[in-house]
Amino acid sequence: MEYASLYWTFIRINIKAKIEYRAAFLLTFLSRGIVWSTEFALIWVLLYRFESIAGWGQYEIMFLYALNLTSYSMAAFFCFHPFTKLPAKVQSGEFDELLTKPMNPLLYLMSREFTASYFSNVAFGLLFIGICIYHLDLSLGLWDYAFLLVTLIGGMLIQASAFIYTAIPSFWMVRNTSLAQLFLFDFKDFIRYPVSIYPASIQVVLTLIVPYAFINFYPAQYFLNKQDFLLFHPVFQYLTLAVGAVLITGAILLWRWGIKHYHSTGS
Repeated sequence: MEYASLYWTFIRINIKAKIEYRAAFLLTFLSRGIVWSTEFALIWVLLYRFESIAGWGQYEIMFLYALNLTSYSMAAFFCFHPFTKLPAKVQSGEFDELLTKPMNPLLYLMSREFTASYFSNVAFGLLFIGICIYHLDLSLGLWDYAFLLVTLIGGMLIQASAFIYTAIPSFWMVRNTSLAQLFLFDFKDFIRYPVSIYPASIQVVLTLIVPYAFINFYPAQYFLNKQDFLLFHPVFQYLTLAVGAVLITGAILLWRWGIKHYHSTGS
């Protein structure tokens, strides 16, 4: 980490650039807040009509939504712009310039393209978590809040690894937007609701193949005192950080392999 201070400098520059235009930053904050709040409210209205889904009440399902939103936003700080824009950078040859720097290409890309505007997403995600805790009358102690933080960090690592995994094929494919759409958005639509409502095959996929259920469904069992595990062992509620660590390690190793076998566009 010889260049750690330099990476942090890139991040600070991005933050200062956003704050410099305070009105624009505030409008972005408010507009994103309206979007997420509207989506939160729509889920509440839907569940208000049906009262519960497979034994999960309104605020329990909204708790799933809040965990997903918060961990996604934490990952998006470092990963949304760097990896969703990577295919265009590779195609244009701009990515080759990044490889000429005497720095870790992955960390350099993530710090240079850091997206400060996701502060609003994290803020509203935490607000929604607080609303759910209040309405569910959850009595959480210091350990519980510490575990909540660990859960969010683990969820962030899972979501960050998804960004990286879906970007790596761009080293060999001209465009891979459909792959990114599938894994970054379409698959995650399943975890808006309890995984237990789906057939066993979907539960297996969301647990063992594309383990998004660890972002919110399994840890929610701990906070909500549920035993809705069905196919899997209750210990899964504690494994979010471990799953995130394994996935991000695999993503980094695959990234390094991709860099090693990357051939410049020549442009």
